[in-house]
Amino acid sequence: MPSAPIDDAPSRQSADGTIIVGTAAELVAALSPVNAGQRILVRAGSYAVTAPLTVPDGATLEGEGVMQFDGAGLPVGFGAASQTVLTMTANVPGSMLTLGNGATLRRLKVADLADRGGNVVSVLSRAPGDRVSASIVESEIINLSAMGANPEGPTGNGVLVLTRNPNLGADPAAHESAAITAGLARSVIRSPAGGVGVFAFNFAAMGKVSVSLAGNVVGGGIVANGGVSRPDAVHDAQVTIESHGNLYRDNSPDPCATPHLGWNLTGGSGPPAPLPVPETSNNALRVHSVDDRVEGFASGVVATGSRRFFPAPIAGPSTGNRVELELLRGTISTPSCGGAPFVRDFDLAGAFSGGDDFSPGQGNSVSVILQGMTGSGARFNRYESALGPSGPLAPELAGGNRLEFAGSPRAFAATNARIDPAPGSEHFSGAAR
Repeated sequence: MPSAPIDDAPSRQSADGTIIVGTAAELVAALSPVNAGQRILVRAGSYAVTAPLTVPDGATLEGEGVMQFDGAGLPVGFGAASQTVLTMTANVPGSMLTLGNGATLRRLKVADLADRGGNVVSVLSRAPGDRVSASIVESEIINLSAMGANPEGPTGNGVLVLTRNPNLGADPAAHESAAITAGLARSVIRSPAGGVGVFAFNFAAMGKVSVSLAGNVVGGGIVANGGVSRPDAVHDAQVTIESHGNLYRDNSPDPCATPHLGWNLTGGSGPPAPLPVPETSNNALRVHSVDDRVEGFASGVVATGSRRFFPAPIAGPSTGNRVELELLRGTISTPSCGGAPFVRDFDLAGAFSGGDDFSPGQGNSVSVILQGMTGSGARFNRYESALGPSGPLAPELAGGNRLEFAGSPRAFAATNARIDPAPGSEHFSGAAR
């Protein structure tokens, strides 16, 4: 692979109208809004990115990398002979690449600067009622930052998908009723510094976020929340994740030294900082998973219907939020970490309160369908309807929150393997036997 693009080859258009890029300056020029709908071919080489870039609406940004696949058909990265690499070289905030509506990223490696306060690739709302749909195909995303946050929002994510509240309650207004769709196929996300692979949230009321993942290797797992009040009330928002045939893995060098969560799923919540927020209500996260593998994380699947981190007057209750989780024919493999009690295949709760002395809210739930799943054997799995920092909340604080598995304990045992302990009979919708 050449170490740099060929500077003596000027940007030009091919006979079919494709814009051909050979230098970093040409790349910046090609990603102009006037090139909406164009195919932009970036020749093999390494391109220094010094500021956030946006792929115009309808445009395809395509490199010359050839994705390699293992015997199971999962991507392992580009062959050495031909790669197109975009590398962030400046410590500036924001996303390296933001994809416009109808934009596609294909056959590119996008590598962030270590510990930069930003994200690698983003699909974001731009206004109330906005519609944005974008896709990433046969690409590599290198996330070299830990998960974090700044006033602009979350950082340290390989792919960030959001409806936004851009100014924390001030003008401009939150992007209510926006709908954002992102697809990731046959791609690799690497997160060796403890960052997140895919982050999908609504920060705006009535927002809709949809993420489709097929045939990927996702380092850093998933963090998703149906709706987060920050500080405007978020209600009636929804995140949907369709995941088929993916490998989610912990890329950190020692998963027991710094435990990470594979899937961190929440129906609705306020922020985990003492920012005054009203009630968070009627938000939903739906996850449909088929033939997925979650490997190497200290906690495989963590799902909570709602999270209320602070009591009044800081935070209002979380009410009527839910997670709907359907896992079919997958595997969860957590490390034993010498029998450490923080290792869990499943950590599920209808609701969570940040204190043992106040209620999380009313009517939050996690509903689970598990069929054909294989776990790690004996672990410290946890199943609760209402949870606080010290364990299950007192009945007077539990608030009618609910964790429920479809079917009966006997059917669960017959269709799943090595999930130990299994949920108690009180958490099943069917007969106790």
